[in-house]
Amino acid sequence: MIPQDFLRQIAKEHSVSNTELDVLAAAINGEPMNAIAQRLGIRPEAARKRLGEVYKKFHIAGAGPGKLAKLQQILVSQYQTRQTQGPIVAIPVTPEVEVGELPPQYDWGEAPDISAFYGRAQELTALQTWISQDHCRVVALLGIAGIGKTALAVRLARSLEEQDEFEFIIWRSLRHGVSPREVIGRLVQTLSRKRQTYLPDSAHNRITLLIDYLRQHRCLLVLDGVESVLRQGDISGQYRDGFEDYGELLRRVGEESHQSCLLLTSSEKPREVARLEGNTLPVRVSQLGALGPDEAGEIFRDKGLQEEKLWKELIDLYRGNPLTLKIASTTIQELFGGRVSEFLKQSTLVFGDIRDLLQRQFDRLSDIERAIVYWLAIEQQPLSLSQLRDKISIPFSQPELIEALESLGRRSLIERGAAGGAMFGLQPVVLEYVTQEFTDRACYELQDLLRTQKIDRLDLFRTHALEASEGKDTGPILPAVKDRLRKLIRNDRQLEGQLDRVLAVLQAKFPLEVGYATSNVQSVLESLQVDLPPVEA
Repeated sequence: MIPQDFLRQIAKEHSVSNTELDVLAAAINGEPMNAIAQRLGIRPEAARKRLGEVYKKFHIAGAGPGKLAKLQQILVSQYQTRQTQGPIVAIPVTPEVEVGELPPQYDWGEAPDISAFYGRAQELTALQTWISQDHCRVVALLGIAGIGKTALAVRLARSLEEQDEFEFIIWRSLRHGVSPREVIGRLVQTLSRKRQTYLPDSAHNRITLLIDYLRQHRCLLVLDGVESVLRQGDISGQYRDGFEDYGELLRRVGEESHQSCLLLTSSEKPREVARLEGNTLPVRVSQLGALGPDEAGEIFRDKGLQEEKLWKELIDLYRGNPLTLKIASTTIQELFGGRVSEFLKQSTLVFGDIRDLLQRQFDRLSDIERAIVYWLAIEQQPLSLSQLRDKISIPFSQPELIEALESLGRRSLIERGAAGGAMFGLQPVVLEYVTQEFTDRACYELQDLLRTQKIDRLDLFRTHALEASEGKDTGPILPAVKDRLRKLIRNDRQLEGQLDRVLAVLQAKFPLEVGYATSNVQSVLESLQVDLPPVEA
């Protein structure tokens, strides 16, 4: 038997009305629906509708009698959990003023002022439904850097403020790597209106205390830039050392019953979100994609761009990313007088702030993720899983390769082939950046090899080829490497001699020891010899 006091409390947390509570209390005690309806003086259809609303508010989907059993299981589980946990600390309240009578409190922290906002009407409507009607506990806005996650979060939170739905709206930025202990403590202090005089030392107990407040009040908590507390150089979604308690926070806020919502933005999906998310579950994900032509066109009009017939090409090249479109538009206006055609003639998409934006994304990749994107840059076209497996010389297992592809997908750095099959490629701006990055590193390693002839210092040059093998063309990397070497060593005959000596050193080693290095030097040498005049006899 579930106590009525507990039932009333949890009903309040899930926004169950008094009329719905009457049906709920009778149904979980086994009273038939017709008897409930007769006792309440309503039609059976009305009683069933009220119970149906209760199912929705507890996120119970499906049909049949199993729904009532599931609801009973949830209620019993919640009751037992709260009995074992018990209260950790008393929350002092000033006697003369009840907390519920106080006005709403909004703490916008480091939330940016969004003066210009483009598109996202459909996403905004869906998010408002998830939070206001479906009572989701955790909502994650995900997408590549610059896609507009923070701007959408601000617009969403401001619209919810206007609806006066929440007692508290609190925005916290994690971009400076703030510790979970500090963030949770400050949230508790804000939600208690600074009346919480004692904070537990352990993160677990602080989270328990925070969730108690989320049960008492309808709160919207926003955590912006969650990727900042995730580990670089590893598969996406892993926490930095000392920040693992954010994982417990997300898990418990997503699993435990309360009447609030945690909204987060991130370029990577935290693993707790991946485990708990679902289309009808209280944890949901909005993966932000490209702006449409109309929305992107608003950016171009604001920037004063000309040649509207070329706008679609520009949108496609930058995959509708609002930030990169704004940066490119500014450059087009300042350097080319707003003429898109003149910018497109330059055949470069990556420069200035766009390069910095991609660099931050690239720095987060694990070794196997880097190996994958490098090979996609070498081939300059989508590859299948089996093609990638055959090319990667670093010893990774098939499950690790699949996991890395999934991780790159969660980072929005790879895209499926045009046919939608199991082919993986890079969008144009990412492809150009990775190609430049690979070329820089390959040139550095080859220059070092020519200078020292030490193969133990080779990395990329040993594990990747310089020219494509899947198409007819060699690709852009080999010509770029050759041109850089010719600028460094201006005498082609001298360069040829150095390459010959290095090639002899490599050919004397076991093939597994040098990997692609031998064929790479041969390719550079052959490409150089094509340009050299014949030697006179």
